[in-house]
Amino acid sequence: MLDLALALFVTPAGIAALVAMAAAGLAVVYAPRLAVPVALVAVILVGVAYVTRLRDEVASTRRKRDEARELAEVRGRAVSALQREHQASAKRTRATAAVQDRIRRAPASDDGPVAPVLRDALEAGQ
Repeated sequence: MLDLALALFVTPAGIAALVAMAAAGLAVVYAPRLAVPVALVAVILVGVAYVTRLRDEVASTRRKRDEARELAEVRGRAVSALQREHQASAKRTRATAAVQDRIRRAPASDDGPVAPVLRDALEAGQ
């Protein structure tokens, strides 16, 4: 019912229907033979206004649906990119851990002379 009331006051056909209703009211008093045809015109205009309002709402809903689909696609691509980055990061972390473990397990005889500055930097990184 609220949609119909909004359609009457917002759409051009609704405003015309209100004018036709007023004309039908006047026709009842001043020209009774015209009252029924003018009232029928008012009813037709109310229907046109209501259908116009519904069509506008459907179009608006479709636009919102399309925007939501586009947003979902963008978010899906972002999630995929984040997952790929996470997998790459995990792979790098595993590779780094394997190298560090291999270095820790290496015998001391594999060590060679190292510059004190480099040794300090390497030890500070652990």
